[in-house]
Amino acid sequence: MDYSFCDCHTHTEFSACAEDVTLRGYSEIARTTSLSFAVTDHSAQIFYPPDNRWGFWSDNAVELFESCRDGGRERILDYIAAIRAAQCGGMLVGTELDVLPDGRKVFPEGLLSTLDVVLGAVHAMPTIRHERPLDEVHAEFRFQVEALAGHGMEVLAHPYRLLLGAEVPVSDELLAWSVRFAADAGFALEINSHKQHPDCDVAMTRVAAEAGVPIAIGTDTHRRSEFGDFSYHVDILERAGLPPASWPRHLWRPAAPAREAAAG
Repeated sequence: MDYSFCDCHTHTEFSACAEDVTLRGYSEIARTTSLSFAVTDHSAQIFYPPDNRWGFWSDNAVELFESCRDGGRERILDYIAAIRAAQCGGMLVGTELDVLPDGRKVFPEGLLSTLDVVLGAVHAMPTIRHERPLDEVHAEFRFQVEALAGHGMEVLAHPYRLLLGAEVPVSDELLAWSVRFAADAGFALEINSHKQHPDCDVAMTRVAAEAGVPIAIGTDTHRRSEFGDFSYHVDILERAGLPPASWPRHLWRPAAPAREAAAG
């Protein structure tokens, strides 16, 4: 089956962790191919000041957030304008949304609804940083996912990466909770190929498919060589028992771009 994936998750030079990818390069791809993809840079790395783009990952994340509200809003507005100006073809404008430990979004009020795609990600957890007990870590994970859903998240990006990267076990119970909550709240779960955890991804995909929860495809491109490579996603889908003929039924696709929807 010749299936055209929509990549819900890519980064540009606006993300501090990006390497050789650029907005100009994506615009050229969108002009010259039929590929569909969303530009989704880290909200915290745009909102926080340029001299402290990793401030969200520190213990003073909340204080720094409070001190840069006005500047953060202006930076986000400038960012959206830049991506919209470059938008063409199958390019969509989005963000990878971060939330503070208290659940507040690192994004200005009233602007998420102007985007085409809203990913949410659990990127920073004080309980992991301070080596708290497992039940506290899992509770904070659930809290952040609930907060992201409350802010309008459409896709939970790399759901368990932070936990697995810190060697925190993802129990069957936590995975089942994630799928149940995704079903109730109406968001998709992402297979992410940037940092790969195949056993967990296969289990998540299988349980999500059984529950009718959509699966999103994301390369999480940080370097040019990652863009358009869906080999990992195909492998996970097939290992989870989803043959190509079933993909249109199970895979998440974004709605029309926000500015097209607004135009009627």
